[in-house]
Amino acid sequence: MAQIGERSAWMSTLGAIFNRNFNVVAVINLLVMTAYYMIFVTGTPHVREAYGVSLSVAGLSSGVMVLGCLSGRFASGSLLSFFGCRTILLAGLLLYSGSMAGFFVDGSLPCLFVQRFLTGIAVGVTGTATGTIVAYVVPRECHGLGISLFTMSTAVALAAGPFLGIALVDGSGYFSVVWTSLAFGVICLAVFFALKALPHMLKKHRPMTDLYSYIDPRVVRFSLVALVACLGYGCIQAFLTSFATERGVSDVASLFFIVYAAAALGTRPFSGHILDHYGPNVVFYPALLIMASAMALLAVTDTRTMFLLGAVLLGAGFGNFQSAGQAVSLTLVTRSRFAQATTTFFLFFDLGIGLGPYLFGFLVPSCGYEGMFFGLSLVALFAAFLYWLEYGRLRHRRHA
Repeated sequence: MAQIGERSAWMSTLGAIFNRNFNVVAVINLLVMTAYYMIFVTGTPHVREAYGVSLSVAGLSSGVMVLGCLSGRFASGSLLSFFGCRTILLAGLLLYSGSMAGFFVDGSLPCLFVQRFLTGIAVGVTGTATGTIVAYVVPRECHGLGISLFTMSTAVALAAGPFLGIALVDGSGYFSVVWTSLAFGVICLAVFFALKALPHMLKKHRPMTDLYSYIDPRVVRFSLVALVACLGYGCIQAFLTSFATERGVSDVASLFFIVYAAAALGTRPFSGHILDHYGPNVVFYPALLIMASAMALLAVTDTRTMFLLGAVLLGAGFGNFQSAGQAVSLTLVTRSRFAQATTTFFLFFDLGIGLGPYLFGFLVPSCGYEGMFFGLSLVALFAAFLYWLEYGRLRHRRHA
C-alpha cells in the first residue's frame, strides 16, 4: 500500500509539472537551443571558407553571437517585469526568426556579424523568458524536479545541435543549417500560440537606468559559483575536437556530447527529486566533486573508454549543477523577482563558459591539455568550496 501511495504521489507531482504551458516552453527551448548549437558548431568553418578570413576572425562570428546572448539575457530581466513573459517571449521568437531570415538579405561579412549578434540577443531573450515562465507554472514545492526536467530540453539540444548541424553541412551544405534554423523559428511561433493564460506575474517597476531592474544582488554571490564551475565546461566546448585528435580518440569525439546529454538526462530527475526533499547541499557537493573527477580523468585519457567515461561523469556532475543552480537561484528571491533571478544566474553561467577558453587556453602550449584539465579539476574543487562559503554553510546553519 505504501508503494502504491508513493507511486500515486509521484504521478501527481509529474502531472502538476507537465502542464500545457510547461510543455510549450520546453518545446520552444529545445528547438531554439538546438538551432543555436547548430549554428555555433558549423558557423565558424562556414565563415572561414566563405569569406576567406583567418580563424580568429571566423571565430569572432561565434563570439559575437555569445555577446548578443549575454546582452539579451541582461535586458530580459527588466523587460519581463515591465511587459510580462508572454509578450517578451513572442518578441524574442519574432527577432530570432527575423534574424535567421536576415541571413539571406546581404552576403557581406559585416551584415553577417550583425545577423549573428541579433540571433544571440533573440536566443538570450527567449531562453530567459522560457526559464522564467517555468518558474511560474511549476508548483514551488517541486521547483527542483520541475526545473531539472525542463533543462533536459537544453541537454538534448546540446547533443542534437552539433550532431544535426554537422550532418546537414556534410549532406547539403551550410545553407541547409540556416533553413532548418529558420524552420525551427516558424515552428516555435506556431507552438507559442498554444500557451494558455500564464499565472499572474507580480511587477515592481523601477527606472530603466536602475541596475536592480535587470539583475538581483541577492543572486549575484551565489551565481559566482556558476561562473567558476562553468570555466571548465567552456574549455571542453572550445577544445574538445583538438584534444580528441591529440589523444587519438577523434573517431568518437562526436559521441562525447551525446553521452554527456544521456548522462544528464538519466540523472536529472533523481537530482531534482533529491533537491526538493533533502535540500541543495546533497546535490551540489557531489555534482561538483564528480565534475572535478571528470576533468582529472580527461587529463589522463588515452583510450576511447576513458574519454567517454569522462563524458558520463561530466553529464552527472556539471549537468546536474546547471539545473540545481537555476532552481536554487529562484529560492533566493520573492516571486516578483523570478525574472531578475533567472537573468542573473544565466548571465554568470554564460560568462563563465565564454571566459573559460580565454583564461585557460594559455596553459595548453606550456602544460598541454593534461595540465589544463588538471587545473580545471582544481577549479571545480574551488567551486565546491565557494559554494560552501557563499551558500552551503549558511543553509546548514539555517537548518541546524
